[in-house]
Amino acid sequence: MKSETLADIEVLSLQCRSDQSKTYISEALLCYRSGAYRASIVTTWIAVVFDLIDKIRELALAGDAIAKEIEDKYENYIAQIEQGNQQGIQNALEFERNILDICKDKLQFFDAQQFIDLTRLREDRHRCAHPSFQQSGVPYSPSAEQARLHIRNAIVDVLSQPPIQGKAALAELKRMVASDYFPTDDGKALQQLNSSAFSSATDALVRGFVDQLIFGFLTKGDELYLKSQVAASINAASEMYPVIVEDRKRKQLNKIMSGVDDDMFPACIWLVAYINQGWDVLDEASQEKVKIFIEVATLEDVLAVLGPLSKIPWLDDSIASRINTLTFDDLVRVIEIPDLRTLAKERALHYLSQAGSWDRANSVFSKAILPILDILDRGDIENIIKMPTEHGADLPGAHGYGLFIEKVRESGKIDSMALNQLLQENGASYLVPQTERA
Repeated sequence: MKSETLADIEVLSLQCRSDQSKTYISEALLCYRSGAYRASIVTTWIAVVFDLIDKIRELALAGDAIAKEIEDKYENYIAQIEQGNQQGIQNALEFERNILDICKDKLQFFDAQQFIDLTRLREDRHRCAHPSFQQSGVPYSPSAEQARLHIRNAIVDVLSQPPIQGKAALAELKRMVASDYFPTDDGKALQQLNSSAFSSATDALVRGFVDQLIFGFLTKGDELYLKSQVAASINAASEMYPVIVEDRKRKQLNKIMSGVDDDMFPACIWLVAYINQGWDVLDEASQEKVKIFIEVATLEDVLAVLGPLSKIPWLDDSIASRINTLTFDDLVRVIEIPDLRTLAKERALHYLSQAGSWDRANSVFSKAILPILDILDRGDIENIIKMPTEHGADLPGAHGYGLFIEKVRESGKIDSMALNQLLQENGASYLVPQTERA
């Protein structure tokens, strides 16, 4: 990767959130340009400290209890200094020495690598600002590359970041997703997350966000409980941070699949079905549990998730097997779910082949055959017309049969001559137009 130049850093400095931050870092850049690298590092550290204090105050103002506690301590030290209390100076110096640790441990502002980068800045600042730290007559002389790297890290890790990471960021993201106005469409959810603090999230924040989405969805009383926007949020997060999110999905989805209570299992399966690659990250035991659920769960529970599950090719056999055990009335309910019509076709044709009266034939045609006419192919249509001959189905004479043939003619799925011949061969010559009869 090409090294960043000073010009690149100056452009990067435009990302600083506040005018104060831009002022702080501009002083460090002035020192750098003049070759005063020690002063540049010291000024960069000052910029970081002031910016972190500003972020703590901003969070405290927004109601963050931990940030408020930290702010109160700091304000107390400043008050002591103004009163001439020497202990206040010592406390303030100690606060500055520990501010990185405070912001990492209590507010989760940084991930592990960012903390290392900023700790190196602090150490180099001490070497630059305290001659007593060095051998007599040998002042510390940082290189231009060191100074430039510290400026760059300060901007990227602190000055350009919003004051919400860790617990505060998770709470903010949770409120956003839990809103009734958060989109359930993956693309629109991605737009929302890209416009939030999640756009520059730490690895820890990404993991925490996915965790709270998955477990919140399945926790009664949680703001995210059974919210359909949860799946869209996970899919959007996966677009933004694919490696981290896939690893988290794999871990947490398998965890809930093995431990979730039976009454929440349908909701768990819904989440797996609507999360992109949700099935792919399940281990063999979890996948087998889904198949058993499809086979033995109550129809009410199964119907709630069969639609999304039908999008998973590996479950076609299990779903078809369950559908092929359904009563006619239950089959009609399945056909009402658009995603399941193809898998329900075989069972619908079975019931039509067993029709023993016109009333039964009319019922099957109106409730199970005509609703799936668009997915019937020529072979299916030929099989239906042959049912009176091959299965003894009482179709000829039924109003529903005549309506079906009329719809078939309109569809053009089978040419008129072939259709007429089939009708004549299978006891339905009366459905052949008078002008076309042989």
